[in-house]
Amino acid sequence: MFVITENLPEAFRDFLSDNSIDRYRARQALHWIYKKSVFEFSGFKNIPKPDIDFLKYNCRVLSGQLIKQVVSEKDNTLKFLIRLSDGCLIESALLHAQAGRLTACLSTQVGCPVCCKFCASGRLGFKRNLSISEIVSQYLLVQKEAIRKKNRGISNIVFMGIGEPLLNYDNLIASIEILMHPEAANISSRHITVSTCGIPPQIERLAGYKKQVRLSISLHSAIDRKRNELVPLNKKYNINLLIQAVKRYIARTGRFVTFEYVLIKGINDGCEDIVQLARVLKGIDCKVNVIPYNRIEGSGFKSPSHKDIKYFISTLIKNKVRATERLRKGCDINSGCGQLKASFCAGS
Repeated sequence: MFVITENLPEAFRDFLSDNSIDRYRARQALHWIYKKSVFEFSGFKNIPKPDIDFLKYNCRVLSGQLIKQVVSEKDNTLKFLIRLSDGCLIESALLHAQAGRLTACLSTQVGCPVCCKFCASGRLGFKRNLSISEIVSQYLLVQKEAIRKKNRGISNIVFMGIGEPLLNYDNLIASIEILMHPEAANISSRHITVSTCGIPPQIERLAGYKKQVRLSISLHSAIDRKRNELVPLNKKYNINLLIQAVKRYIARTGRFVTFEYVLIKGINDGCEDIVQLARVLKGIDCKVNVIPYNRIEGSGFKSPSHKDIKYFISTLIKNKVRATERLRKGCDINSGCGQLKASFCAGS
């Protein structure tokens, strides 16, 4: 079975040609899938029936099914629950950004092995990586709803859903190649962001990737003893190792880096946190996105007051660190930063 969303258009053309079907039929089929959000072969109106029958018996489009969606009453964020072929569940989101842009937040794993203390995804544990097709299928399912409900398509993609993208590196990059392809989703590389908790060897690999995707680092503390608690992976790759990898990444690529910083009351919002963060980021071409903590059940953490958030940001700026507050999206439907989760099995 040839999975169309697992392959670049060139491979699809080769597959059709090897089976005595005109290569240009691939472009027609991909137009229906990626531009028209038609996933049933019978809906490909400009392809002859014998070729449609071949596609039906030898090809597949999606590797996932949308089973539920909810909408935020506060900001119209959409959250999607998707069932994979083995019964595993993942979540994705569609976010409204500035100037009418729509951003798809996609997952890369079933569960997450990193287990950050403030993140609901980590509480699931980890089951497996998503396949290329499962990642691309997320995009297609979200894109269809974007067109149906918002009357416009996705302009940006952020890999900030469930899972650590750089621990599924090969499938991540392969899916990005498909999503960027002009005959597929045709998303600009500069409109794709990969978010990581900070894995130096994988950041080095990404630095060698020639496309201009954006890199976002989930930092959350510049003090090792605190980050060890918030992001347990820091015990293996401490802040110094992470920052050195980021500096090499910037030197090699010339790309700007964003640091995500979830601000938690009484944990990482004090004067020593600001001073150390400014020291660690000194001279780095970057920006800090300060994200007020989003509540998850059973964590015990709280978000700082609006006044304390503003003080944290303004003090960073005074210390010559570019910083801004990232607006909360979809918190009322648990689709804000750190809130995405899904059960492993459809029956659980």
